[in-house]
Amino acid sequence: MKSFISALTAIALAAGMLSQLTGCSKPADEPAAETPALATPVPAGMVSGTVLETMDSGGYTYVLLETDREQRWLAGPQTAIQVGDELRVSQGMPMQQFTSNTLNRTFEVLYFVDALGNLTTPAMPAGHPSFSGTDEAPAMDTKVAELEPGQNIAWLHANKDTVAGQQVSLRGKVVKYNSNIMDRNFIHIQDGSGDAADGSNDLTVTSKTETAVGQTIVVSGTIILDKEFGAGYSFPVMMEDASISAE
Repeated sequence: MKSFISALTAIALAAGMLSQLTGCSKPADEPAAETPALATPVPAGMVSGTVLETMDSGGYTYVLLETDREQRWLAGPQTAIQVGDELRVSQGMPMQQFTSNTLNRTFEVLYFVDALGNLTTPAMPAGHPSFSGTDEAPAMDTKVAELEPGQNIAWLHANKDTVAGQQVSLRGKVVKYNSNIMDRNFIHIQDGSGDAADGSNDLTVTSKTETAVGQTIVVSGTIILDKEFGAGYSFPVMMEDASISAE
């Protein structure tokens, strides 16, 4: 998962959302030129625009962004955003007919992005999760005992073609957690094996079960390869629909 949901993460990529919306319009006389960053060309794969509405919920910020072509709803890691701010974000992952249970609302299209780049008051959200597995995980001791001798995350990556489509059980420590993205939780686990340079130290797991960063868990699920979610989000190795037991 591209930096989510890091993270997929979450990607995503939410566990709970604000119970009511806050709406407002951009002042009509606010010149874009007052934000120097807007004078630079928009990089390929990015969009820029003005915040019309914004709300925070469950560790995420939701934004109605007005671009030069359209208005679109975005969801990203919780960030300090105000109506009228100018944002530059990635194209994101479009989720069609995404339903927010706590808002009791269905978005026709909601774009999940890894970060909400605020050009007006630049700031990165503290400890924001990644939907993908490309970011470096928070520093922690991830070494745990193997559930079965010789079977760990590095082994899984090395034997992915053999185990693809099969049920596998592993023990690992949660290093990233993105809740309720596409009606599932995206979890990254590590067990002290593998190499961060090639990603063989990390496994992305999807599950309906909740967990938390730092928790040691046993996961059991089907291994799938080259999972594509669109918008550049892909996973060479993933465990899907896993059952989870905490230890």
